[in-house]
Amino acid sequence: MSINESKPLMIERLVRLLAMSVSRSLPFRVVFKVWRELGLLDEFKDSVIYQNLIFSICDGIKPNNDVVKLDCRHPIHNFSAHVDNWRKNECENESSEIDDELAIRFDFKYEFSREMRLCKDFRRRVKELYRLEYVGSYESFGSGSEGKKLSWCGIKVLEMRAARIVHEFLSLTVGKMVEVDWISHFRKWFGIDLNIWDLFLDHLGIFYLSTKGNRHMIFLRETYERGCLIEPNPVYAMRRKLIHLVILGYRRTFWRRM
Repeated sequence: MSINESKPLMIERLVRLLAMSVSRSLPFRVVFKVWRELGLLDEFKDSVIYQNLIFSICDGIKPNNDVVKLDCRHPIHNFSAHVDNWRKNECENESSEIDDELAIRFDFKYEFSREMRLCKDFRRRVKELYRLEYVGSYESFGSGSEGKKLSWCGIKVLEMRAARIVHEFLSLTVGKMVEVDWISHFRKWFGIDLNIWDLFLDHLGIFYLSTKGNRHMIFLRETYERGCLIEPNPVYAMRRKLIHLVILGYRRTFWRRM
């Protein structure tokens, strides 16, 4: 796939990312932190943002803190989240476990590791939790709950909204994964008012948290099988080949020195 052919995908990913923001805008420095994960060009500010009228760059409050905005007239009501597409496919599948209206509207695909021994009561509570009504990734989210003491159910609804936003965020990335610290930079703009680490640890059926080495990575569990993407995209496949060549070259150099 050439650069010109991939530009529409870059634009769509950027539009979806901005559409999930409460203000339909994000600081450029925050977006730039994940440009590789989103499959953008390193000069996407000039090649994508400035060349499309649906985007605009505004000066931020602080110096060198420009804000990328999405045109308010650009329609986002026809956006369908990744998890919504999964539920639609499940409903068309005769062997699906989705069996009621709430599941069709709000359920997640989740699967726990084999090492986790879960009792039936825990599985039942998880099933009930993932069928709570919540605001979708691209739906407008008000601030009426700020400063108010929420009930347990209200807190869980906000938690499920946050889980859905992060789920959609990861589905937009090339490798369906990103560093945890980088997601934290989006919390304020996505309206996520909770500890991002707690979110991942409380929903290990949806997300896989890797703490190996100095980089803490979060993966979208349903998109991986045996350490590889189930449905690899061209950018992901090319990066895997490049890594393989680098490793192969390093091994040849090592054996020559021996």
